[in-house]
Amino acid sequence: MKKKRWYLIYIAAVLMLAAFPFVGMSVAASNETTENKELARFPRLRSDGTWNVRYLSQLGDYFEDHFAFRQELVAANALIRGRLLGVSASDQVLVGKDGWLYYTGTLDDYLGRNQMSEKGLANAVHNIGLMQQYVEDRGSRFLITIAPNKNSVYDSYMPSNYLRSGENNHTRLTPLLKQAGIHYADLYEIFEESDECLYLQGDSHWNNKGALLVCRKLLDGLDREYDGSAYDSWEVRKEHTGDLAEMLYSVAAKPEDNVYYDRIPIYAYVNDVEDTEEDWIETINPNGQGRLLMFRDSFGNSMLPILANEFEYGYFSRLVPYNLGNLDKYHLEYVVVERVERRLSFFAEQPPVMEGPVRVLEELRAAATDTTMSVREDGSWYVVEGTLDSDYTQKDSRVYVSVRPENGESVTYEAFLTSSREEEGWNDDGYQLYLRQASLPRGKVNLDIILVNGSTQTIVGTEELKG
Repeated sequence: MKKKRWYLIYIAAVLMLAAFPFVGMSVAASNETTENKELARFPRLRSDGTWNVRYLSQLGDYFEDHFAFRQELVAANALIRGRLLGVSASDQVLVGKDGWLYYTGTLDDYLGRNQMSEKGLANAVHNIGLMQQYVEDRGSRFLITIAPNKNSVYDSYMPSNYLRSGENNHTRLTPLLKQAGIHYADLYEIFEESDECLYLQGDSHWNNKGALLVCRKLLDGLDREYDGSAYDSWEVRKEHTGDLAEMLYSVAAKPEDNVYYDRIPIYAYVNDVEDTEEDWIETINPNGQGRLLMFRDSFGNSMLPILANEFEYGYFSRLVPYNLGNLDKYHLEYVVVERVERRLSFFAEQPPVMEGPVRVLEELRAAATDTTMSVREDGSWYVVEGTLDSDYTQKDSRVYVSVRPENGESVTYEAFLTSSREEEGWNDDGYQLYLRQASLPRGKVNLDIILVNGSTQTIVGTEELKG
């Protein structure tokens, strides 16, 4: 009898435990998450007059995302697996040694896999070169820099079963940038030469001291003077909660030490800004000098307050593709491009919004090829894009687009070279050009795609555009 009673108690306890997440939803449903996902919505039994045949499965998805104390239970699971077993509960976070966390999106670079082809790297360098020419033709200074992946400069805490490759997109691209005369600020030197740890243990980014050193490197690259003593006073406070720690440990993530400078910000926001994550931020500082446009990603968040203190006007953009088409509007003196190492293929995949430089060509010939071309409207622009016939392309090929109106002289522009990921690998034979609609003549216009290989200039496709 006593044994049966214990069975009943055991069954009741299991049922209560199983029912707890469901019953608790009435008072403690989970409606927020730190995971990179959108929570499922409560399904409708009928929609547009028909029965929802997936109602039960959608109800299960809703429960899975909203059961009571989900965040706390997810955090407990992650803590047990991460701290005790050294295994990550998230496919986006890699648990390293001594509690260090790394973003799994950097593993391709770390292991040297799935890298860009030689042609893709050439495309990226070509596109950056056109950006630099566009900026400098308008009297502004241009500078590009690469934010290192955390495990590129601090790999001693990576798990031992990951063997670092000596070659990746960064190590192959930077020599090409220098050979092409691109104005490049090498940030890897900063972190390799410093005896201090300048990245955060539970974050994918550098700490505030690392951000300051990066800003000074960029200011040096722009030949800008700055007050080196302005940040001599600082303190360390345990107030920063890392993005990787939040992603992995959710509500159980603990803050870590970061450097905080005593210098009082003297800049102000011009537009409505809640934090440095905003896509477009304008700043003003009457005591600063010059106008800066910075294209940046999340690594620029901690840099923005420092740079905003240096320039009279600052424009900070996370929008892609980069928009250089309205460069003249801001009367800029400096343009800086910052991009994280793991996204270097961006420069071959998404060319900026700007007209290509005008070129002069002679002795054209024509050839029948499988080159494709399409024209689409994008705001005030026409976008001419397509894919070249790979039988005609070379590593150093260039693509021009000649605009031939019915009446008037033709104008030829140099296009960007693009790469795209496909199932079988990279396709590096794409091209793209932005044309201002207002600058094109009215009436019928012919667009000639011209492939340039050395001294050979070949029309490989023609399309009619009716403006």
